[in-house]
Amino acid sequence: MSSNKAVPVPKHSFFSWLYKDHTKTKHHVLKCYLEKWYKILGKYNSLNYFDCFGGCGVYTENGVDFNPGSPILAALAWKDKGNKDKPFCLCCIEKNKQTLENLKKAFSYYCPDLNEPLFIQDDFDNSINQILDEFEKDKRSLAPSFFFIDPFGISLKYTTIKRIMEIDKSEIFLNFMYDSVSRWLSHDGVEDCLSELFGCDSWKETRTTPKSQKEVSIVSLYRDQLKKVATFVMPYRVCYPDKNRTFYYLVHLTNNLLGAIIMKSCFAEINSGSVAYLGKQKHETTFMDTKAYKQADIKSYLQECFSNRTVTYNDLIAELIDSTPYLEKEIKDALYCLRSEGIVVKGQVTSKQDKAILGNDTITFVH
Repeated sequence: MSSNKAVPVPKHSFFSWLYKDHTKTKHHVLKCYLEKWYKILGKYNSLNYFDCFGGCGVYTENGVDFNPGSPILAALAWKDKGNKDKPFCLCCIEKNKQTLENLKKAFSYYCPDLNEPLFIQDDFDNSINQILDEFEKDKRSLAPSFFFIDPFGISLKYTTIKRIMEIDKSEIFLNFMYDSVSRWLSHDGVEDCLSELFGCDSWKETRTTPKSQKEVSIVSLYRDQLKKVATFVMPYRVCYPDKNRTFYYLVHLTNNLLGAIIMKSCFAEINSGSVAYLGKQKHETTFMDTKAYKQADIKSYLQECFSNRTVTYNDLIAELIDSTPYLEKEIKDALYCLRSEGIVVKGQVTSKQDKAILGNDTITFVH
């Protein structure tokens, strides 16, 4: 059964889609992050959440138990954690009319006491650009906005991603369909689509990349392109649930260091400490996953990267948070250890306690 085959919901007028484990994990990460994003950004700001490929609104694993999809999860997270004294707009974009009508029914069922979202039946790229055109025309600023972009294929346009990230305090969580990209890479007739996705023609060079290096080459190119429009870009690998093969990458784009730190911790929290969803391998632990090995690895990496340097703690984290698999907490623990060994010296600037390492405290690597 494919993930978008309609599964009836007993005693209701709406249907569901099949809930795969990787989709469930994606939704858990999204909910975990949004709860924190709402709480932090919503303290002083109005907020927008855009679900750019809204879907049908409901999922099931067995035809008996049913779970809300991403637009409804976002609404419920707002109900739980959002600041009710500040305006909140939830916008759901879905091209298929039947699917959108189903989403409306599901939303009314799961969120009867919340304001109805703005439902738009249209192509994501077209509708988002129309919305942004209207704001520019009226010389208005869009409130802090989170865009969840989860397409089925490879139809995303780099120019639209770039335009979104030019909005102050905007963030994107998108699905880069790696498996689809790699399969279409050598096909005729999709060159324009791939060039629009990557925002360049350099993807053509990966056609001749050796198979063993192809995934790294493709994902690195896409990340490099996104780094031109966002300060922090972290791709999280998602495997097929039943095989050791990459399905897609969930890519988080933000210009805020705290946002990058929190998303990474959310992903690890949902995936047993890993910053990747590994499907059937998720419960398999190797020596390299042990705390002792990780700490030794991070200590070695820190000494190699920052030897004879002095940096602030924030700058050190900013340099590593989207380019390594290490969590902020793991990096900080390694710094504490290096400090106890006399390899790191802290200059107290932000922290009020000698033991703590925070913010603009300086970190000097003396060996």
